[in-house]
Amino acid sequence: MFITWQGRALAAEVRKVERLKIGYASISGNRISLWAAQDVGFFARHGLAAELVFIATSAQGMPALLAGDLAIFSGSPETAAQAAVRGIDLAIIASNEPTQYKLIVQPGIRSVAELKGKKIGIDRVGGSSYYATRRMLEKLGLKPEEVEFMQVAGGGIQRAAAFGSGVLSAVVTTIERLERAKIPYHVLADAIGMGVRIIGSSVITTRSFRDRNRNIIQGFVRALTEAIHWTKNPKNREGVLKVFSRNLRTDDASVLGLNYRLYVDPLPLFPYTNMEDLRSNLTDLAESNPKLRELNLSELVDNSFVQRVEAEGVATPR
Repeated sequence: MFITWQGRALAAEVRKVERLKIGYASISGNRISLWAAQDVGFFARHGLAAELVFIATSAQGMPALLAGDLAIFSGSPETAAQAAVRGIDLAIIASNEPTQYKLIVQPGIRSVAELKGKKIGIDRVGGSSYYATRRMLEKLGLKPEEVEFMQVAGGGIQRAAAFGSGVLSAVVTTIERLERAKIPYHVLADAIGMGVRIIGSSVITTRSFRDRNRNIIQGFVRALTEAIHWTKNPKNREGVLKVFSRNLRTDDASVLGLNYRLYVDPLPLFPYTNMEDLRSNLTDLAESNPKLRELNLSELVDNSFVQRVEAEGVATPR
């Protein structure tokens, strides 16, 4: 549902300016809605003086959230789930679309059989790229124990760099990182096309912050959703490319265009957390943390803020 910006008359949930420190893990095009909400002014329109803080990994971001250094953190929902089963009061209030993971191999490799005994880069054993890689290999007929998993600290950019150096024969990551670095590669398989849907990132806060500041959280989710609608409007393509350029720190037109195709077209209009996708992800993680099988996702995931935005309609500037 669309209504004009003037028609809503800027009826923001939050009237006074609230300072909001928001952390996010990984510099990737899947952050476009968060970046647009900040750069285009959607947060400000809802009374939020937001500060975006890059934190390399979810493993580093979660302690900052729990310590109160961040009000909101955009990172791995699996990390949030693992904390939740330890009794930590967390709430997932929104999520991105599934990560555009590809199984990337060196140019000379043309079949999955050629990966036997080879090194494949992952973030860490138990991380999202690890389970995505395992599931993709299994669907391709290769047992995980037939390859060597190599942990590369620091995130997707570092995995891409390790792949580019020739240390790795394969890596599961998103292709824009390789394109930007001009690293030769071959795509052996597409995760989403194979039915391997790994939630890219989720918006996480503590339940205590949510309960004390419901208007702030509602304003945040509304601003994020308006940014999504703005981003997906083809009339704003040039503006979206500028947001990509500023935050990815590149003027390479081919890289910017690739990010637009990868991350704008598949972006859902409303950032609901898909419970089935999350449950599937946690099934893998439960191998190393059986307590995850007992986790009540309805207590962790709170889609009510997105539901309210959808019910009330989305204000978009002309």
